[in-house]
Order: sequence, then structure tokens, then C-alpha cells
Amino acid sequence: MTESNPAPRRGRHFKENVTEHQPTYSQPSPSTQGAARIDTSEYSRSSYTQGGYAPSGQYGQSASQPSPKKGGKGKVVAAVVGCVLLVLLIIGGITGFTLYRDATGILAQSKTLMSQAKTLKDDLKNGDGEQLLATSQSIASQISAMEKTTEGLNWTIASYIPVYGDDIRAARGLMEQADNLAQNALLPAAQSLSGFSLSNLMQDGAINVPLLQEVITTLQDVEPVITQSSQAINELPQTHISKLTDTINKLKDPMNKGVEALDQINQIAPVLPQMLGANGQTRTYLLLAQNNAELRSTGGFPGSAGIMTVTDGKIEMGDFASPAIAVPWYDECGFGVTDEEKAIFGDRVGRIICDTNYIPDFPRAASLFSQMWLDKLGGTVDGVVAIDPVFLQYMLGLTGGVDANGITVDGSNAARMLMSDAYAQLSTKDQDVFFSAVAGAAFKNLMGNLGGVGLTDLTDVLKKGIEEGRFIAWMPNEDEEMIMVALGCAGEVKTDPATPQLGVYAGDDTASKMSWYLSMGTNVSAGVTNADGTVTYHVTSTFKNNLDADTAAGLTEYVTGNMGIKRDITDMFIHTYLFAPAGGSISNLTTDGGDLSIQAFTEMPYNGMQVFTASPRILGGETMTVSYDVTCAAGAAPLTVRTTPTAQEAAGWTA
Repeated sequence: MTESNPAPRRGRHFKENVTEHQPTYSQPSPSTQGAARIDTSEYSRSSYTQGGYAPSGQYGQSASQPSPKKGGKGKVVAAVVGCVLLVLLIIGGITGFTLYRDATGILAQSKTLMSQAKTLKDDLKNGDGEQLLATSQSIASQISAMEKTTEGLNWTIASYIPVYGDDIRAARGLMEQADNLAQNALLPAAQSLSGFSLSNLMQDGAINVPLLQEVITTLQDVEPVITQSSQAINELPQTHISKLTDTINKLKDPMNKGVEALDQINQIAPVLPQMLGANGQTRTYLLLAQNNAELRSTGGFPGSAGIMTVTDGKIEMGDFASPAIAVPWYDECGFGVTDEEKAIFGDRVGRIICDTNYIPDFPRAASLFSQMWLDKLGGTVDGVVAIDPVFLQYMLGLTGGVDANGITVDGSNAARMLMSDAYAQLSTKDQDVFFSAVAGAAFKNLMGNLGGVGLTDLTDVLKKGIEEGRFIAWMPNEDEEMIMVALGCAGEVKTDPATPQLGVYAGDDTASKMSWYLSMGTNVSAGVTNADGTVTYHVTSTFKNNLDADTAAGLTEYVTGNMGIKRDITDMFIHTYLFAPAGGSISNLTTDGGDLSIQAFTEMPYNGMQVFTASPRILGGETMTVSYDVTCAAGAAPLTVRTTPTAQEAAGWTA
């Protein structure tokens, strides 16, 4: 018997004659035991022509032979495909189970991390640097383990799943950035801050400038890491699982705000050492105490002023005195006061040091104040810082009270004592002495005791004081002044049409302390977009005199004033100023209440902006209401309002 030939390949010619083949079977070898057997009987009955094709056109068989069974190869392919699908299902099941297990574990661990993360703020607040570092190390270690879990093969396989693979990639990307932030931002920052607290930063009236510089360097180092991670999170794939989508969205906003804040801090921080007299330099600052009981546009009559010097962080306080006494009035208006300023505020802003801040732009008012101070008293001024009794009360609430001439002034009574009670308890002669004593003692108290204050408590008070306009500062150095602007404490009249600000200011001209009884309020309606893209807001501003006749009868003339223009003892004479936003306008102005016979609202220009000013008299119990429209430039941000900070909250009045 001849050996069977292999099955012919299409397109090949076989020259040998093929005889009939008998079916041949062989026992499978041990190595192939169990493998699928192939039936060769069909091949044994096939006939081949010389050309390799049968006349019927069937490859390898004669026309008279039956065709082989159809579907043989299909069954083989189906079996193979079935096996592949089975394997994929098994892998998918394992992957899904593992992913579920991993995700459940990560979710549980993330809740623990969130609880730990909340303690970081407390650690920083309490100045517990060691615990801050320990907590940061624990968080970073756990996040690193979680990130490694998402690097596994199962997560890689799942990332190729249609649609939901985007969620897997987003989750992995999120963990990657969390690990990046923990390792390259949180840990370095915690290590740097491990020795940081206000008690270390401020000791015995001095600021630790080298420690501050270390912190500044750390902030500069971590900024690129945080910026890169924020950008990566913003670019994560679109997700479809709602919980994951919510988590990512909740992260984006604080991350973006964090980047903005850190960028702002790193613009500010490098300049701070020079402001603190680093490298042996001495900086001299003029400190003002504004009295809201006698309003000026920036806050109040500057009843006390003193010099503070700083050398290598060490602070020295000079004596406080009344500027009105230390710097006598000038006979003529000077110091570069413009015609526009004289028209709106009077020539007093160039003659009387305590009237300079009728001008609401604090950089301008402080510049005039310092020029007059230096002209009479000499020396140098590297900056002017002004606070009011309300802010002082906030600060004394942190550092404790002071004793001035036998009277305790603290975080519960400072505002009322300095703006009301002192006038009833002390003679006019003793009042100025008392105010100067309080100012000096309070500043020394703050510098000596801030080291024991929680960092976040101090930050919260400063933020509140700045937002209310009760802590303002001006620096002649442009770089340092930009810091004041960035911090929001420059007290400037904004000149950018893109960020419109309406100004509503008041200056008491009753020559009294009647402003204790004044309350102000401004309400702005939703803006309406006009055809040209500008936006118009309807605004209502109110000015209320809360003094009643019975109370007025018990007040001294020093409080009520003796101006001849007063109609009765309750009357107050208040200059009001409405500053339109840069690039915008005020229109359709109407008033209700108050007597405007001395000066009704009049439009005037000021540095390219529109101003409306009036000088109403308002009787006790009366409210003057001013209604008007404010239009802002096209494409501008929403309108904001800056107003003169009053004593109304401390006094208990409503707007």
C-alpha cells in the first residue's frame, strides 16, 4: 500500500498517478491523547486529475463523487471563537470582580483619608507642626498605595472597555494626580511647616524673617506641582459614572481656586521680607486710627496717628498723637490737589490733614496725609496703614484687652467705648489723651500677643476687616502697593472697566460725632443687558439718621455738634458721593427724604469717571433714599459695590 499524499494546495500540479487510497488510522500518541480526531475517510475517496482539478470544478474530487459535508470548517471556527469568548468572559469576570473589590477598598480608604485631611487645617491652626507632618506622611503613604492599585493589569484591561473605559482612565488619572500632589506638594510643604507657627513667626514684638523666607521658598517650590495637577485634572476624559463625575467636578473648582490663590501668594510673599526690614534695613510706617463716629469717605476722622519702625522684623512703636494737633491747618490749598478734587471735596483736602480722606481713593488720601505729616514733622514714611475701632475690636478679641487710663478696652467693647461711651464718660480734654493711649497700647498688645493666636483665626479676622474696608494700607513703592491691591486692602477707586465698582461714600461735616447714629445700605438689582452689550443695574442707596430726640437731649454738644446749619439737635449734615464705575455711568437719579437745599446731587468729573455729589441734612428718624441706574461697559464682570465702613453694626442699627 502506497503512502497517502498530502492534500493538494490550490494552484499546484501533481504529476504522479494516484491510486485508490484506503483509509488509514493510527492510535493517537500519548502527547495528543484527548485532542480532536480528524476523519480522513473523505480524503481517501477523492480523485485527482492530472491538472489537480476535477471536471466538475470541485477541487480534488470527481464529478461522480459526493461533495464533502458542509460546515465542518465552520464548526471548527465556531469552537475556536467560543473558546476565545469563554476566556474573555472569564477574564472579564475576574477583572470586574477585582475592579469592584479594588474600587470598594479605595472608596473606604478615601473616606478615612478625608477624615485625616480635615485635621490638617486644625494642625496648622494650632501650630502643631509635628502632627501636621505625621498626618501628611500617613495621607501620602495611603494615596501612594491606592495609586499603585489602579496601575494594575485589571485596571489597564478595563480602560479599553467602550464608553466606560473613559471612567477607568479618569479614575486612574485622578489617583495619579493625587499621588503627585501628596508626594511633591503636601509632604514638602508639611516638612517646611513642621516648625512653623505664629508663636515661632512672631516673638517679643518681632517677626522671624528667616523663617518667613523658608516658608516663601516652599510655596514657590510647590506651585508648579499644584498647577500641573490642576491642569491634568481639568483634562481628564469625560466620565459617565455619576459619582465619579461629581467627585471630579467637586475637585476642579477648589483646585483652580487653589492655583489662583497660590499664584497670588507667590506674587506677594517674595516682597514681604523687604517690607519687614530684611538685611538690616529700617522701614517706617505711619499708623492711623480712623473714627467712624465722624465719617470720612475711607472710614473716619483720623483721630490718632503714630510711627512704627521695623528692622529685620523687630518692631518698635512710637508715641501716638492727634494729627489735628500735631499738624496745624494750612492757610492755602497745596500738595498738588487738583481742580476736580477741590470741586468735589473742597480745598480742605489740601489744607487740613484730617480731611484728606474725604477723598475715597485711599492711595491718594494717604499720600496727601503723609506729605503734610512729613512737611511738619520730618522723617520718612514707607507706608500708611489705617484701621478703625471695629477692626481693633476684632483683633483684641484674639489677643486680649488693654488698659488705658483705668478703662479696659477689649474684644467685646472696643468699638462702642471708642465711638460712643468715651464721650459720655470723659471730658473733652481727656478724650484725646484716652484715644491716643488706647491706640498705642492696642498696637503694642497686638504685636506682642499675635504669636499666641491661631493662624486661621488671624487670617479670618484680617479677611473680614479687609472685606469691610476697616483695614487699608498704602505703599509708595509700586511693587509693595501692588501687594496691597492683590490683598484687597489698598482702598483704591478701581479704574478698570472690566471690573466695575460702584462707590457709595459719606463724609460727616456736622463737626460732631453724629455718625455713630448713621446707617447706610445699598441694594443692587439683577443686571439687564442692553442692545449694545452694556449692562444696567437699578440701585437704591439709603442714609438713615437713627438718633431720636430723647437720646439727643442727653448728649454733649461735642457729640451733636454746634454747626449753625443744623435745624435741630438731631440733625446731621452728610456729604454723599456716588462714584460711577470706570467706563460706566449713573443715570435716572431720584431722591426721597432728606433736605438737599444746600446742595442737590450734582454731576462732576473725577479722573475720567462720573461722580454725583450732594450735601443733605437728615433729621433724627429720617431716611434719605437715592434711586438710580448704573450702566457698566460691555463684557464687564458683574457690578460690585464699595461703601464707607460705618459704626452701625456696633451701634445696633440696621441699614
